[in-house]
Amino acid sequence: MKKILVSAVFVVLFSFSFFSSGLTAQAALSDGTYSVDYTVLQGDSDSVSMANDYFDKPATVTVNGGKYTVSLQVNHSKWITGLWVEGNAVNVASKNTSSDTRKVSFPVSSLSNPVSAKIKVDIDDDGLNYHHEYQIKLRFDEGAAKSLAAAVKSSDKNDTNTPATKSDTNEKVANPKSSDSSQMFLYGIIFVAAGTGLVLLKRRAIFK
Repeated sequence: MKKILVSAVFVVLFSFSFFSSGLTAQAALSDGTYSVDYTVLQGDSDSVSMANDYFDKPATVTVNGGKYTVSLQVNHSKWITGLWVEGNAVNVASKNTSSDTRKVSFPVSSLSNPVSAKIKVDIDDDGLNYHHEYQIKLRFDEGAAKSLAAAVKSSDKNDTNTPATKSDTNEKVANPKSSDSSQMFLYGIIFVAAGTGLVLLKRRAIFK
């Protein structure tokens, strides 16, 4: 009898744990533009890379239809001659020779995990002769992302002037339905497990 009760309690706890993880997974950034801090890590560890100082913070992240586009500024642009993210060369949005900076943008599959990247450094001045390529990782602090108010207001205006397309409407309707169904299923598991535990407790009391 004790083993059965323990099993029932385990099912309830597992259901709550699964339900909580489901809520966490649903906490991804919604469509919009955000300011997101990040850190450049070494490619083979979680230690901060020396290249971290060559990237200005924070980055700007635009989310559109679940797709992420990151925009950030590189300083010491003359030294950093190459940058690849997830195997693809980044897009150069602008350069400023006087400040030795350039702004780049690139898509990423997710911000939840460190993003793999590669950097090429070529230094031929200041008495240095350094030429090297090495792996890095970009770790974004997605949980502390801040919505950019100006972008939100602009988005609101666009929504007012432009009617939603069919694809937009389908996305807005489909996502809540999927979430509701999964939540109902999890609630069902919890209620069944809890009910089973109560029945077993009552039977135990009767047979005492």
